[in-house]
Amino acid sequence: MASLCLPTPAEAAAGPGGADVVVPVTPRPTDAQLDRARAADFVAVVSSYRAHLDDQAAVAAERDVLDRLKGTAARVVVFRPGVVLGSAALRRFGACYPLVPRRLRAGFVSEAELSAAIERERADGPPGRRRAVSVLGPNRPWRDVLAEHAPRGVLSACVTAACRLLSWLLLGQLVALALRRRSFDTLRPRSLHELRALCHPANARHVKVVGYNHGVNHFGHHYPARTVVSTVRLNRVRKSAADRIRADAGATVRQALDALAATDQTLYVVPNFSYVCLGTAYYVPIHGSAADFSCLAETITKVLLYDPAADRLVAAASDEPAFGEHVYNLRSGAVLLRLEVRVKPRSRYFMNREELTTPDAATILAALTDPKPTNVEVRKPNAAGETATVARFYSDAGGAQAPVLELPRDAIGRLWDRLEENPVTAYLMHTLTRKLAWHVELFFTADEFARFWADHRALPLKKIQLRFIRRDGFPHSPFRDHDCVSADMFMLRRSRAAFEEYLARAFAVVRSNPGKHST
Repeated sequence: MASLCLPTPAEAAAGPGGADVVVPVTPRPTDAQLDRARAADFVAVVSSYRAHLDDQAAVAAERDVLDRLKGTAARVVVFRPGVVLGSAALRRFGACYPLVPRRLRAGFVSEAELSAAIERERADGPPGRRRAVSVLGPNRPWRDVLAEHAPRGVLSACVTAACRLLSWLLLGQLVALALRRRSFDTLRPRSLHELRALCHPANARHVKVVGYNHGVNHFGHHYPARTVVSTVRLNRVRKSAADRIRADAGATVRQALDALAATDQTLYVVPNFSYVCLGTAYYVPIHGSAADFSCLAETITKVLLYDPAADRLVAAASDEPAFGEHVYNLRSGAVLLRLEVRVKPRSRYFMNREELTTPDAATILAALTDPKPTNVEVRKPNAAGETATVARFYSDAGGAQAPVLELPRDAIGRLWDRLEENPVTAYLMHTLTRKLAWHVELFFTADEFARFWADHRALPLKKIQLRFIRRDGFPHSPFRDHDCVSADMFMLRRSRAAFEEYLARAFAVVRSNPGKHST
């Protein structure tokens, strides 16, 4: 396990009264090193990124050092660096870079960046006995980094040429097996403390925090040189009050619904697709045609955030300025750790389906704003067609003829969930959609919708799904000041350019949902 001990001037004079000590976890520190650490004010324990990869040897080495430092008065900070650039191992194997498949990646950090992170934490870190800090560096292919470290000279060139020949025999796959425990492009923290460590100011620019990641898997989003940090393991859901649940940011709508079933309750807003994290609803609109609340964010009553810029926790209720400052604000660097969501007694739903022939925009708006149903949505399977289907969901049988439904969503939503439950069908669904389709959700005012609806039959759209979203007043919301019609649209990828040209020509401003937008 590679680690780095960075000597500092303070380390050379280690002793009581403000001295600092840097302690590597590998090789195992000596008793003399730890004696010096116990007398210091600040101790940097240099561990490894492999602690984030469930590497039990790395975790055990880190725990061993921390156990041996128990009882010290020093402030102890664990640093988990990525692969340290300039190390002897990179130089030793650099000439073999052709053997390494390009898909293998890791975080690579310079000694200077790691040293700066240690110095920042020593000088400006918050008070407290212990914390962890990850300093991964940019996420890059192993192959590129090894090539940069390849020695110059005839011998190195010969080794590189031989490795290139061997790579044609697929021997690089053996190298992939050897490096797989040292490679990552996605990390899945197991605790909120670990998530905070990965989002520390020294590392925040090198990571992208996501939930159940449809952005990458389904819509093709890319985060060059950044490690994806997925919150899917942070999925605890528990009751906090009779009409509230408290959930970690990575808990999915599906997990919340399953937990609420025990108390015969449900969420106020249930999206058509339940494999999406509750925490995602704080950053992008997630809706389900609900009458009481348009979007899930409106049912969030409290949040706990970590602000990397200030390196502090922020707790905010929905009526406090800090809540509005970050909700739907994609420029905010704040990371959602936990949220509280309002819930209600579980209902039964009955769906009424109505077919409309060549309806105009006013007819569609009247259907979407009908106050009697609990949920309303309008679908057109093909923009060029004449017929639109209005689905109205009622919580009593008086207004509908259909069988009882557990959730107010259609057959497509139920099918999506079934596909997502199986890893093979989920992979095929996301891959085909990402490669062949282009997806976008736009938010139109009433006047903009009238213009769009007048033009939509000439557009290359394969599916349109319409919902009504009321204004919410959030500062960064796309429907802060006015009600909107949500138009969720699907088309073949080759039609994207023509559709975007139409939008640029027809509308001065186009408000879209960044959580449902293909790249």
